[in-house]
Order: sequence, then C-alpha cells, then structure tokens
Amino acid sequence: MTTAARKGPSGKAGPRRATERPKVDDGGTRQRLVQATAEIMHDEGYAAATSRRVATKAGVKQALVYYYFPTMDDLFLAVLRSGAEAALEQLRTVLTEEDPIRALWRINSDPRQTVMSTELMALANHRKVIGAELRHFAERVRDIETAAVTMSLRSYGVDLEAYPPVVISMLVAQIARSVGNETAVGLTHGHDELEHFIEAQFALLAKGNH
Repeated sequence: MTTAARKGPSGKAGPRRATERPKVDDGGTRQRLVQATAEIMHDEGYAAATSRRVATKAGVKQALVYYYFPTMDDLFLAVLRSGAEAALEQLRTVLTEEDPIRALWRINSDPRQTVMSTELMALANHRKVIGAELRHFAERVRDIETAAVTMSLRSYGVDLEAYPPVVISMLVAQIARSVGNETAVGLTHGHDELEHFIEAQFALLAKGNH
C-alpha cells in the first residue's frame, strides 16, 4: 500500500505517512516493540532488527510486529519519530537556557547520540521513506540551531555577514559529531587538544575578540 506525501504549511511535500494509523495499544506492546527495535539498532546495527529478532527481544509473538507495523518501514519510522519531538523540545530548551554555541558542541559530541544517528543515516541510504523523514527532522534541528547561534552571535556583537550563523552552527555541530563518532569507536587521540582549542575560541568570542 502506497501513500501520498503530505504537505506542510509552505506547500512543500513532507515525509510520507506510515502505511496505516497506529493500532490502539492498551498494554504497551507497541511501545515495547519500538523500544526493542531502537535497542537492537543501537547495540547491533539496523540490519539486525528483523521482525523475529524484535519480537523475541520485546517478548511477544512475531505476528504482533506486523499487527502494529504492517511493514518494517513503519516500525523504523516509529523508532525515528518516537524521540524526535522530545529531542527537539530538549534542544530548544538547552539552546535557550545555556550558552547556545557551547551547548551545541556538548549535545553533538555526545557519543550516545551519534551511534543511533549513524544507524539511521545508514538505514536512510536504503529506504527512501526513512530518508525523507530523517531529512525533515534534520531540517528542523538545523533551523533551531541556527536561530540560537544567531542570537548568541548577535549578543556578542559579531558581524553576521562575516560570520553567517548557519555556517558557524554547521561547523560546530559537524566537528562535534565527528568527535562523538570517533569516541563511540574508541578513537580519542587529539580530542583533548581539539576541545581545549574550541573552548579557547568560545572564550574569545564571549569577550568580543572576534
């Protein structure tokens, strides 16, 4: 069964909907399946998240996987979406309450976040519906990050034309994610030096020495 792409307020096509509306779940089975899938993806990789493996980990019959999720794409979409809104709200809060640029570095360098992000990116390369949803989520994240960095740079008196906020936010986030990815596989050589250098730049920025 195929579905048409939904359109957002701008009129642009957004990510596709799941195949069917989620079944009513009074016993928490659906959430257990989502959680089990997320744990398998995190610990063993997305390729290990088969319907049989997910059912076993969740402690339910395999048929229930397809009762709640007609296709594996629906299940993977549920995994992606399950924490997306909470993650966005947390990001908004952190970037508002803390020094946005430092917070951006801290959040994106956390290896616990990068492991799942890497799996979802790999999955998106093979499943278009996942790629569309992930792109939609990433665009929202970038908008929030850029807005926060804009306010931060403006408060420091930085020339926003010379230092475009979207560029600064991307540089900080991408370098931080690289650090997180390396940390996740045990590679930490040079990280202390890099973090000291980054912290020195943050300190200079806060003093207005840009």
